[in-house]
Amino acid sequence: MGSRLELAGRGDLALLPAATPPVGTGRFAPLDWNELEISAEGLKLGATCTFQQLLQYPWPPHWPGIRALCEGMASLASFKVAHLATIGGNLCLALSVGVVAPVLIALEATYTLIDLQGSLRHIPAQDFQIGPQQTLQQLGEALRSIWIPAQRLRGPSTFQRLGITQTDPALVIVAGSRDPDSGDYRFGLNAALSPPQLVRLGFRPDPEHLPQLLAEQAHGWIADFRASALYRQRMSEVLIRRCLAILLRE
Repeated sequence: MGSRLELAGRGDLALLPAATPPVGTGRFAPLDWNELEISAEGLKLGATCTFQQLLQYPWPPHWPGIRALCEGMASLASFKVAHLATIGGNLCLALSVGVVAPVLIALEATYTLIDLQGSLRHIPAQDFQIGPQQTLQQLGEALRSIWIPAQRLRGPSTFQRLGITQTDPALVIVAGSRDPDSGDYRFGLNAALSPPQLVRLGFRPDPEHLPQLLAEQAHGWIADFRASALYRQRMSEVLIRRCLAILLRE
């Protein structure tokens, strides 16, 4: 919690103590953690994988679950951003408008942290961020990789965002996925609340129960000059309904 990750000019990640003043990117050594490993069990992404790598990768056709991740990155990625931004950088900046966190929550991902001694720690995606620009990282730790189970990748997924304009920071972000076997639904929410959170719906969910489910499972709705907390909550319901409609068709 007392650490931060600075995004260097090339998209590399460097760990700095919270009290360390910003320094020039010339001090940052590149971390070659950009592996992209596919197996029968799932997908491993190195923390320094760029958006460009992920958007251009020829994903297996039997993994429709990767769609939400690509849609989320594409919603943010200008040419410059796609070349420089890393999946780990987006997660560790821990912004309320981050596009990667809600998708990985919906896909039931797990993050692996590594410390200076090489010890590893695993954290579920929905637990990693604890507030605006706050995570469970500790001093001396860096985000090493992200694991997404194949079970979630085999089912459909989708990404939805709402902003005042297309180029404005989002007011609401919702990513959804459906388990291909059990039929249960997971939704990752961000921008409307902080930190990003998980909302779960069972098999054959009734959309009429959404207000009650959100009241039970989600908290910390954001209110500012752009939108009220109530508006963000209601629009989150709208986007979840859109996700459900898409997931039910696929």
